[in-house]
Amino acid sequence: MDAITVLVTSVGGNVGQGVVKALRAARQVFHIVGVDMEPLSAGFSFVDAYYTVPRSGAPGFFERLEEIHNREGFEAIYVCSHAELDYFSSQRAELEHQLGASVFANPPEVVAIGRDKLRTAEFLKNTGLPGPATALAVERRAVKHLIEKHGFPVILKPRTGASSLNVFVAKSMKEIAAACTLIPDLIVQQLLPDEKQEYTAGTVSDGEGKVRASIILRRDLLQGTTYRAELVQEDGLTHQVVRIVEALKAVGPCNVQFRLLDGVVYAFEINPRFSGTSGIRYLYGFNDAELVFELLRQSKEIVQPELRPGVVLRYWDEVHIAGATFDDLRAGAVEHRGTQMLLAPALGSVG
Repeated sequence: MDAITVLVTSVGGNVGQGVVKALRAARQVFHIVGVDMEPLSAGFSFVDAYYTVPRSGAPGFFERLEEIHNREGFEAIYVCSHAELDYFSSQRAELEHQLGASVFANPPEVVAIGRDKLRTAEFLKNTGLPGPATALAVERRAVKHLIEKHGFPVILKPRTGASSLNVFVAKSMKEIAAACTLIPDLIVQQLLPDEKQEYTAGTVSDGEGKVRASIILRRDLLQGTTYRAELVQEDGLTHQVVRIVEALKAVGPCNVQFRLLDGVVYAFEINPRFSGTSGIRYLYGFNDAELVFELLRQSKEIVQPELRPGVVLRYWDEVHIAGATFDDLRAGAVEHRGTQMLLAPALGSVG
């Protein structure tokens, strides 16, 4: 079987590495090209070819992408960082035309809603879907109304934050004011109950925004990342998640994070992209990396996979680069071969 060449961005991060794991576990054989801005990326050890690139959208980025495509001939681009979504989403049509490769990035209007937590809350409200009450922290009247209705504590988070960075729980107006002096552009949000009942859902949608496959995991978090997960198979929850994603009109991958309130799904974050649990889902039989490729690149009909119940526990792992130095890595003088990395005086394929 001939290998299918694909490019995975941001392989230094957990999303990119999760997509690589999923592709390695796929039924089809993939030749994986990894790219990252950071030459000291452990993710480079898990791919078949690797290149350093400028920041997405920066001068020279497209030319570098074109150079890699001319050399590798990849058929698709897996966008694996929220910071890259704006570029790949807005330039998707042009990139697909110029490179002849599929770009797995949601439409700009979908990305815009997912990136901004205030817009996410407004989207849910405007479409009649449940979501936590939300207000801009600087809008005192709206914050006062939210607290009068739902009480303390409340949660404060940046409108465009990620990975639970700069997220606070406030129990008074004084604490809200203090957080606002530290972090600009915060939102105040109703704190949904029972942190032990937090869920993350993954979906795969076709080009018309119809959800073709989904999975729901109950999860425990560590520093904003899922580190323990358990499969949940409840048709009622799945139906509610599908309603959210189809109302959003997502194309390809989407991730919905939610808690339950009286059995109702209250989504507090929507990430219209591959997520950190892409490296977990395939263990349950839900390989969204392969499903998206089949659906959007190969135009295959996909069906809901049969999921395997169980618990997934994450752990840290390390890569040892024998004999290397930081300068070697930054200069591209190290060749990665699986978990074995070898010093290489000159590598034409390494950026």
